[in-house]
Amino acid sequence: MFGKNIVLILLLFLSIHSFAQDSTVKWAVSFGGSFIDCTNTDGFVDEGFNVQIPNVSVMRYLDKGFTIGAGMTITGVSSINGLFINKYDVTIMDFFAKYDFGLSEEKWVPQLIGGVGLLVKDKNDRSISVNAGVGLTYWVLPKVGLNGQVVHRFVSESTYENFGSHTQVSGSLIVTFGESKGKRNKRRTGHGFTTNN
Repeated sequence: MFGKNIVLILLLFLSIHSFAQDSTVKWAVSFGGSFIDCTNTDGFVDEGFNVQIPNVSVMRYLDKGFTIGAGMTITGVSSINGLFINKYDVTIMDFFAKYDFGLSEEKWVPQLIGGVGLLVKDKNDRSISVNAGVGLTYWVLPKVGLNGQVVHRFVSESTYENFGSHTQVSGSLIVTFGESKGKRNKRRTGHGFTTNN
C-alpha cells in the first residue's frame, strides 16, 4: 500500500511539470504533514493523535481570490521513537477550494477552506466528509511559502464507527510554478500566485 501511494505522489509531481507552462504563476504544489485529534473521535479507540506524513496537494489559482486543488494524506510513517506511534493507518483524498480575500500576491495570505474528502482507515473502513477550515500562507520567497491550516471534517453519523468527525491540523511547504508576466516581474514585489495576465 505504501509503495502504491509513493507512486501516486510521484505522478502528482510529474503532472505539475506538464501543467506549468502557463504564462502566469497559477499552479502550485505543497508537501508536508498533518495530525488528527482523535481524543473525542469515534472509530479511534485508545488513539490520542494520528500523525500523517506525507501530505501532498496540487493547486490551481482560478480568479478573484479562488483556488481549487486536490490532495492526498497518508500515514506513511507509522512511528518515530519518542514522538508518536500511530495505531491506525489513515489515507485521505481531498478536493477543496480556497478563498484568499484577493490577497494572492501578498506575503501573508489568509484563506477560507471548503471541500469534500474520502477517508480510509486501515485500508477497509471508509467515510465521506464535508470540510471547512482556515489557513495562512507566508511567502518566504516569491515562489516558496509556508502554509498552515486547521480543517474540521464533518462525517455522517451513519459512518461514525468507521471514521468520526474530527479536526485536522497541517503544515506544508508550498511552491508555485510557471513563468510570470504579472506584477512580480514588473515591480518584483509579488509573492505567491501571479494573477495578472
